[in-house]
Amino acid sequence: MSTWPFLPKGRRLDTGKDTQFSDAWIVLGLLLTLLGLALDHTFLTMAAVFLFVVVGSSWLWAAASLNGLHYRRRFSEERAFQGETVTLTLELHNRHWLPLPWIAVRDRFPPELPVAQVELDYNPTTHQADFNTFWSLGPYRQAVRQFTVQCSRRGFHRYGPAVATTGDGFGFFNRRGLVAGEQRLIVYPRLYPAQALRLPTKNPFGAVRTANPLFEDPLRTAGTREWQSGDSLRRVHWKATARLQQMQSRVYEPAEEPLVIFFLNVTTLPRHWHGYIPELQERTISVAASLAALADQERLATGLVANGALPGSDQPIRVPASRNPNQLTLLLEMLAAVTPFATQPIEQLLMEQARQLPWGAILAVVTAVVHDELLITLQELAAAGRRLVLFTLAAEPPRTLLPGVDIYHLPHLVEDWVAPVRVDLATESRP
Repeated sequence: MSTWPFLPKGRRLDTGKDTQFSDAWIVLGLLLTLLGLALDHTFLTMAAVFLFVVVGSSWLWAAASLNGLHYRRRFSEERAFQGETVTLTLELHNRHWLPLPWIAVRDRFPPELPVAQVELDYNPTTHQADFNTFWSLGPYRQAVRQFTVQCSRRGFHRYGPAVATTGDGFGFFNRRGLVAGEQRLIVYPRLYPAQALRLPTKNPFGAVRTANPLFEDPLRTAGTREWQSGDSLRRVHWKATARLQQMQSRVYEPAEEPLVIFFLNVTTLPRHWHGYIPELQERTISVAASLAALADQERLATGLVANGALPGSDQPIRVPASRNPNQLTLLLEMLAAVTPFATQPIEQLLMEQARQLPWGAILAVVTAVVHDELLITLQELAAAGRRLVLFTLAAEPPRTLLPGVDIYHLPHLVEDWVAPVRVDLATESRP
C-alpha cells in the first residue's frame, strides 16, 4: 500500500493489486454515457462505448490468458555429484490464439544451489529462493531459456512450485495460477578416488575367504594351483601354465562374500548434542560414500546404518545389505539426504544393530571422532568374535589397543581444512 499526494486524505493506492481496474472506470463510463445522452454529444457517447468495449475485451482476454499457458522445468541430469554442474532448461508454451504480451513467472529454487550469473532472492517465509523471470509470447509460440546450476551442496533439493501471472495487453486485469509442480534434484556426496583414500588395494575391508566354499564365482580369480585330474579345461590358467611350464588351474573366490555394513557417525564432536562441524561432517559422509563405491567395485554385498535421519524423520537410517545392481544408487541417495543431527550415539546404535546382523558380516565404522565409549563398544564386539573395521578422520589415531579391529586413520583427507566452524544445534534450531 502506498500513499499518493493527490489522493484524498485516508485513501491509499494498492500497488500490489492483481488488476489496475477499479470502480472508478465504471463510474467514468456511466458519467460519459449520461453526459453524452443528455447533451446529445456523439463524441462522449462513443468514448463511453469504447471504454466499455476495451474493459470487456480486456476482462475476457485476461480470463483466457492462463488456459493455454504451459511451463516446464527440465534438468540435464536429475542426479549429480557434489561439485558438478547441471543445465536447467525452462520452457514456456502459449498454446492459445491469444497473444500474451507479458508473463511473470515466480519459481521456487533451493537457496543452497546457486545459478550461474543469476541472483536468487531468499524468501524467509518459504525458506526457498524466488527465481523471477519475465516472458512475452505471441499466439502458439514457445520460448526456451537455459541456466547452469552449480551443485555445491549435498542433499535432496526441491524446485517449485511455479506461479505465473499474466493478463490482457492493456494491463487492466491480471490472472495468477500454478503452472508447474515440484521437482527434485539429488546431489550425491563428493566421492574420493581410491588413491586419495590410501587403502590397501586387496581386501580393504578385511574380507576373509571361506576355507571350503561350496560354490565358486568363476568371474573372480583368487590365485592358481597345480592342475588336478577332473579339472575342466575352462579352469586352466594358460598364462600361468606357460610361465611355470606346468599345468595350472584357477582358484576362484567363493560365490558368497561376507556382508559389509557401513556404520556412519554424523557426530563431529564428543557428544552429539554439542553441535556439529559442517565441513568435517561433509567429508566424513564423503568417505562413507567413497567406501560404499569401493565395496560395490569389489562386488560385495553392502548395507548402511547411520545415526543421522532422513528429512522429516527422527529415526536412524537403515539400508539392508544387498548385491542388487541398484544398491549403490540407493546408498548414495540415503547419504545425500542424511541430516546433520544425530538421533543417538553411534556406539549405542552399533550395539543394537550388531545383534540383528549375520555373524560373518563386516562392521565398518566411519567416524570423524573417536571417544572412549565407542572404543569400549568396539572392544566388546571384537572380543565376541565380530569382524570390525574402523575408518576415522580424527586428528589422532586411537591410542587404545583394539585387537581384532582393523583401523584406517585418514587425517590426510582433512589436512587442507584450516578453520573449523562449529554449529550450535540450539542456535540453528531457532526460526
